[in-house]
Amino acid sequence: MKKYIQHQAPVLPVKNVLKALEFYRDVLKFDLAWVLEDTYGSVYNGNIEVHFTKSDKVEVQTLYFFVRNADQVYQFLKTQQVDFIEEIESKSWGMREFVIRDLDGHRLRIGHGERNKHEIEVLSREIG
Repeated sequence: MKKYIQHQAPVLPVKNVLKALEFYRDVLKFDLAWVLEDTYGSVYNGNIEVHFTKSDKVEVQTLYFFVRNADQVYQFLKTQQVDFIEEIESKSWGMREFVIRDLDGHRLRIGHGERNKHEIEVLSREIG
């Protein structure tokens, strides 16, 4: 059965759900979806949603956000109070990307593809 998944939403463990929601809303400019007291909540931006669950133990996760123009997003986030782990650069695997850290240490890798369809097909054939 192909293409039965319509949407996905990662669930990030956080120490404080309300602070996580505020950071994603106020700093990263996500929209608030909903909140269940102080134990669970969700934000969204475009077609993606991120959920947060209250946890005493936070294991750091990495999320990859594909954007149309990583340079524009990078410049915008430079004006916000964001902790950059990696500055923007073109990677050998065909992505232009950078990495930031949220309040709980989760890594958000943000980028866009730089390779065209032909280059990707050639690489796919080489891989086998």
